Amino acid sequence: MESLLRRHLAAATLLSLGLLITGCGDKTQDDMATAAITTSAVNGTAAGTCSGTYPSYWQDPAAKFSNMWKGQEVSNVPPADWQGPVFRISDKYPRQPVDDRAAQPWRDARFDALFRTDTPAAQKKQLAYDYSWLVMNYIQEGNVNRPGIEDWDVCNNSVRPWYSIPFQTYDAMSGREFTHGLTREAPVTFSTPQGAIDTTMWAVGFFNATAAYTLGTVWQADGTAKIPANDVSFDEGAVVGKPLFNTSTPEQLPVLANQPAWNANISDPSFCKCKPAKGNECTLIEESQQCPRSTTEWNDVRLLQFDFAVKDSRAPGTQWVFGTFVADGQRKAKEADPWLRISLLGVMWGNDTPPDGKLAHNYPLDVKKNGFMEEVIFWDTVNELNKYGGANPMQRMGHLGCNYRLNGPADNANSSCMSCHGTASVPDSNFDTPPLLSQFSGITKECVTPDPENPLVGVDRSGSKATVNNGVSFANIDSIYFANVPAAAPFNMTVETDNGPVNVMGNGVPDYASGRKSWISLDYSLQLSISLTQWMQWQENSDDPVAERIHFKEIRRGVKEN
Repeated sequence: MESLLRRHLAAATLLSLGLLITGCGDKTQDDMATAAITTSAVNGTAAGTCSGTYPSYWQDPAAKFSNMWKGQEVSNVPPADWQGPVFRISDKYPRQPVDDRAAQPWRDARFDALFRTDTPAAQKKQLAYDYSWLVMNYIQEGNVNRPGIEDWDVCNNSVRPWYSIPFQTYDAMSGREFTHGLTREAPVTFSTPQGAIDTTMWAVGFFNATAAYTLGTVWQADGTAKIPANDVSFDEGAVVGKPLFNTSTPEQLPVLANQPAWNANISDPSFCKCKPAKGNECTLIEESQQCPRSTTEWNDVRLLQFDFAVKDSRAPGTQWVFGTFVADGQRKAKEADPWLRISLLGVMWGNDTPPDGKLAHNYPLDVKKNGFMEEVIFWDTVNELNKYGGANPMQRMGHLGCNYRLNGPADNANSSCMSCHGTASVPDSNFDTPPLLSQFSGITKECVTPDPENPLVGVDRSGSKATVNNGVSFANIDSIYFANVPAAAPFNMTVETDNGPVNVMGNGVPDYASGRKSWISLDYSLQLSISLTQWMQWQENSDDPVAERIHFKEIRRGVKEN
């Protein structure tokens, strides 16, 4: 029944496209110009969107960037006898705006009700379900199940172009691997009936042409980056898809049974840690030596989570919609298409921000019964994930985020999808950006339940102890991290305390060369923030002696800064 519904939704996509084509004769010149841009972008895939401008993976021997990896031990290039896929970055970005609305049926007016507060819960749930599957079909179409072509080889998608983000290639420990372009993300410990297992996540993201136009304003055709001096805004209809793979086996996590699996060139599944000979940071050479990659030493990685993000101006407060699908290999074993053996975990377009002085850990009240105003959680999927969990509820796959806000198995239980992504900013002159979670720094922690006897201490959702720091209360920090950050608006890191306004990151942060005092927004794109951080580090380090080059750790989901 569910599979049939998805096919009906896919048919609606084609119908929408057909209606636009048959109605072209009535279009204005502006509409026709937009259509021409879209057609040009699609036709561009026939020649390939992989230009070779930027390195495709860590240790990619492109001559232009070869100096980047001097002295490092080569453990991420295809061996001479390699018969598997080799990833190519899709980086021939559109240089004019692209509006793909004709192929985006979730933009239909019937979905307006999803974002209205007076829509009944049952109707909102159905709309969230339909919206998400339309987006997922759009992302997968032309990228999977193509005869003779590797899944997610996006260089020549005959349906619509998709693009990668450059410069997630700099460091040995988490830079792109050569088989599928996966980057190492979060170390995740899962609680299972057999005990806790340490795993890692490996992920790759793809941007539609609308989103890639914005990427192209930063990443230039000559292979350099133009660091944004002003807030960046993605256009309406920008879509990002991101499959995330886990290093566990189906025996450890049964939901991974029957899921797409890739032989990837990864490092230690339990999250390799580098120990520096001196100082606090490993050199790039030490990283490459201590965290070698292999396609044979480890098990395949399997699809556990599939995230999407859509720029949608109907979403009040944020103008973005985030959704998460998760592996459901047991219940969907009979689904013929392995990429459809996933189920919707939830959709969110806001953080259900606590009122002034209130805490995120218990607001809204009783969400399992009453639901949220700005998101929909599919509790049957949560229950299926948790069915395979062990004694620690916050390490079960269905832990969700703070007070059950949407977060996937790969994500931190103290946060939410939008809370993390709202921090996306251009790095300052010290390579600083707002922490994805306040737990990743020395500031007051978010999502804390205070001690009834002493409101200055408490525990966060993971059970870790928390204290009020620098006079910034738990409610203060929640007001930052669970605010609805408007699209392309600077992320606010200042709160009002009993002693006046406090910049929780310290005075003088951010420190931009321009003197700008607020963060430069990257409009919810953490990948863009990470790639710019790595580019800026490369520029800073390129003149240093090879043996002394340091990689300042970029922040990825779930990774705590040292």
